Amino acid sequence: MLTSTGQAGQERQLEPRYRRILSFGDVLDESIGLYRGHWATFALVSAICLLPPGVIQLMVTAGGVLDTRGLVGELATGDPQATINFYSRIAGPLLLLTFVAVFFALAWTAAVVVCTDTYLHGAQPELSAVAAHVLRRYVAVLLTGFCTLVGLVLITLAAGLLVAISVVLLPILVLETFAAIVGLCIWWFRPSARTTWLKWLIIVATPMGLMLYFFGTWSMAIIAVVLEPVGPLRALRRSMQLVDRHWFRTIGILVVAGLIVTLLQDVPALLVQLPLTVLAFARGQTGLGPTEQAISVGAQIVTEVLFASMSSIVYAMLFIDLRNRRDATDIAERVTQLEANA
Repeated sequence: MLTSTGQAGQERQLEPRYRRILSFGDVLDESIGLYRGHWATFALVSAICLLPPGVIQLMVTAGGVLDTRGLVGELATGDPQATINFYSRIAGPLLLLTFVAVFFALAWTAAVVVCTDTYLHGAQPELSAVAAHVLRRYVAVLLTGFCTLVGLVLITLAAGLLVAISVVLLPILVLETFAAIVGLCIWWFRPSARTTWLKWLIIVATPMGLMLYFFGTWSMAIIAVVLEPVGPLRALRRSMQLVDRHWFRTIGILVVAGLIVTLLQDVPALLVQLPLTVLAFARGQTGLGPTEQAISVGAQIVTEVLFASMSSIVYAMLFIDLRNRRDATDIAERVTQLEANA
């Protein structure tokens, strides 16, 4: 495995400020500080990984393949065949764009995580070393993402079946909801009562609780494959170990980080798209034309390159903190602090 020093088997120690237990706010603060201090490096890595799918999307959009201006007219005719023809025409390009975007997004996430881990260990990332690490672990990352997706789909189907049964039998739905609320209150206000059976009672009784639970417990699988020599199934188990008893905190940090990055990306893009939409409606168009769509997509690509890496930085920082908590990788720093206090 490529370690922070770039050599196999020699794990560089974390920087002192990261060899400690981080609070909810510390994870976000340290991540934002790391991004601000090295934004040029993260922007360069993002550009290398995100521009190829962005250019493909730009070309497809500019070519008019995704032009939706005629959709309203076709739907207004009430002809089912027209609607089927429209969606069949755009289904292929959308699937292609989605596949390409996911392919490069996984590589981008891995690259940003490797850069972040390198900085946390007090070293400077080199593009060649980062690329070599990503290429070496990419197949495992791809398989882990596939296993996670398949598992979540199956669990979602099971959770949906439970919800459907509860809806049909309304008294059971009311009883489950009440049990989930009471269980959450006990879990929150009485830590000593946090038992395994109470946890699963809350999960099963909460609508779609199974899906939400496993989405959180498997959230660290991708980064586990990137930073540790594990395979897909071991990565899922590793993620469950790290997130155990930290589910709410993990989901909370990921959600807050996602909202911050979404605002940073969408607000500038909206400032570009809104005038184009207003001008299109002023001309009597029901949507944006290929040129306007291409300009909007270009603005989105620029904001992604500049800001999207912050979410992966938080992702890596959270993983390091969870590993510190479970594996006591911060033990050297704790001993130093105790000796200083003594």
